[in-house]
Amino acid sequence: MKTGTIVTIVVCLLIACCCFTHRRVISSIIKKEPMPKAPKWHFWVKEENRRD
Repeated sequence: MKTGTIVTIVVCLLIACCCFTHRRVISSIIKKEPMPKAPKWHFWVKEENRRD
């Protein structure tokens, strides 16, 4: 395989992982719903906007 093909496959896999990880946020944006609460370990988000 050529290097360009491998790079393209890796980039596509990374984008797919990012979309899967952020699926709740993407869904809320599409449906125009409130943003879901962030996971507890997101220390940069205000305490009231994090899950318990």
